[in-house]
Parts: sequence; C-alpha cells; structure tokens
Amino acid sequence: MTQHSPDAPEFHNPTKTLDTNTTVTCTGCPMGCQVTVSRGPGGDWQFTGAQCPRGEHHARQEITNPVRPLTTLVPVRGSKTPLCVKTSEPVPKSLFRDAINHIHQLDLACPIHIGDILVENLLGTGIAVIATRNL
Repeated sequence: MTQHSPDAPEFHNPTKTLDTNTTVTCTGCPMGCQVTVSRGPGGDWQFTGAQCPRGEHHARQEITNPVRPLTTLVPVRGSKTPLCVKTSEPVPKSLFRDAINHIHQLDLACPIHIGDILVENLLGTGIAVIATRNL
C-alpha cells in the first residue's frame, strides 16, 4: 500500500475539507491562470479565476488526484550511459516514489531501441514505461 508523504499539501486529500481557499496555478495553457479552489456551503468544490475550461479541469485534478509525467535514468548492463525512460501517461503523485523504485530495479541490457516498452503496467496503473533513445 502506498503511503502519502507527510509533507504533501493537505488539499491533495479529497476527503479533507478545505478550511481556507487554495490557489492552483493552471498549466493547461500558456496563460497560467491562478485558480482559487474552495468548498461551497453544500460541500461542493468551487473554482474561480480560470480564464478557460482547462483551468477548472486542471484545478479539480490537482485537488483530487494530482498527476505528473515521470522521467528518470536507469542503468543498463553493457552500457556506460544510463537510459532515459518516461511514462506513457502522467503518474499519480501518490505513486511517484513506488514507481521510481520499481523502475530503478529494472534489469536492462543492450540493445534497447527508442520506443521500446520496458514495463507494460507500472504498479497496476496501466501506464507503460518507455525507452526514449537507442542504446
């Protein structure tokens, strides 16, 4: 079971009630809107400050299940150069530590080709780990 980091922001736990407004910077487009998130009287999420629909979508994702793309380097037998790998989709932040540990335990050997799928179902998420170059 994955444990949440003790230094994780409180608003990432959707079961908690926000006591104050929280501001999320949207990265859905170049505008970088500051979206304020709060709980309404009925407990529903309220979003203000988004300049487009992507702002509310991004802020909702950030408070309920924040995700990030994951890239890392992995040692490869037969190569002095580590291999850069990436996930096919963003990974939930709550799984980052476990995902990186899993990826770093891979036993890879040359040859590896760009686009090779090294892990098909990372931690049961359905997310693949992909080689980003030939080695």
